[in-house]
Amino acid sequence: MSEVGYAAAFLGGLFALLSPCSALLLPAFFAYAFPGHAALVGRTLLFYLGLCAVLVPLGMGSALVTGFFYGHQDVLITAAGAMLILLGVLQLTGKGWAIGPLERLRGHVSGDSPGAVLALGAVSGLAGFCAGPVLGAVLTIAAASGSTLRGAVLLALYAAGMAAPLLALALVWQRFDLGRRRWLRGRPLRIGRLRLHTTTFASGLTFIGLGVLFLAFDGTRTLTVPIPEAWEVGLQQAAAAVSVPDLLVVAGVGVALAVLIVRRLRKVGK
Repeated sequence: MSEVGYAAAFLGGLFALLSPCSALLLPAFFAYAFPGHAALVGRTLLFYLGLCAVLVPLGMGSALVTGFFYGHQDVLITAAGAMLILLGVLQLTGKGWAIGPLERLRGHVSGDSPGAVLALGAVSGLAGFCAGPVLGAVLTIAAASGSTLRGAVLLALYAAGMAAPLLALALVWQRFDLGRRRWLRGRPLRIGRLRLHTTTFASGLTFIGLGVLFLAFDGTRTLTVPIPEAWEVGLQQAAAAVSVPDLLVVAGVGVALAVLIVRRLRKVGK
């Protein structure tokens, strides 16, 4: 059993974007990006937390958690698909419902609300169970080694790799203020007695489409994508073969965070 390092775990999550199991990621981003013009990076970080909420407990090697997820996968897939469809219907009709303290900041669930974005991340994590040999290696090592901390960190990094392309999209979206461009700003829309908006309408349809796809393809496990399987397998194997000292990865992350904090403080000070 080969050891999987931090860099390999991150790259495994990044290359999982080419896997059918991760087919929800890009549509999920647009589902919460369309109706939200601001704080898109923050929403993407919430999406990442949703991924972690599902993947990290699995990486901790708990037999109870693993047994729950794998033993009730069909029920979880059905519930997740139904939830996405319900969120889409609520978004289409402009309705909402409160789901706890988190939603009191916004009042109700909508396509770009914290609760909906967290749910999207969790559903994407649920779909990502079958995404690539790197994930399988991490889960096997976590279960065999008994090191819950290392397993949790590896899965958090794997989830970070999955979320990295979405974060890059969010940064570009906000940098060029795409949400306020005329072609994305949308316009009011009336269907019968319903008064809607084209952006929330598109978001709602995306939610519903994701829910239907999730139910129809067994949580995306039976979904195929127009990418040669050899590419996906090759990239995953290349990720697993990457050997970068974990300490160097930690140092790199620390430097990146320090640079971001300094830039943020300079902006605040201006």
